[in-house]
Amino acid sequence: MTVKSVIKDASEWDEFVDSTCRTYGFENSHCPIIYTLEGKLIGNGQAFQEHVKEKFDKALSVPKETQKARSKLESDQNDEKMRKKREGDTMAEKIDNVLEKLKNKGVTNLIGDCFYTLKFEAGIPFHVRKTNLLRDVK
Repeated sequence: MTVKSVIKDASEWDEFVDSTCRTYGFENSHCPIIYTLEGKLIGNGQAFQEHVKEKFDKALSVPKETQKARSKLESDQNDEKMRKKREGDTMAEKIDNVLEKLKNKGVTNLIGDCFYTLKFEAGIPFHVRKTNLLRDVK
């Protein structure tokens, strides 16, 4: 079974649930609203548990502590998504994104070519920069 979770801020919920209910012809609008990809309304959380029991002949038994931890995790994830939507990425996230793109381009292989090293030949200092012109650069 695959579950897709659509997280909405409280300010977006009424519009989303109204649109979803009109699209699929659902009469009830409750939170959470659970339906199949085919557009069959299952109902709320309790109705979902009953649906799973009927369909798979298994009861969902989740301890209270696990439910609380899951609710907190979902709430934290929702808060983070809403923060990103309002404010965008933090500076650290922007830097990480740029570095990840650079890493995938393979240009990081060229960084070593930018530095000189001090070498001595017969007691005479030389600043040498080495490069491998035969390397495969993406």
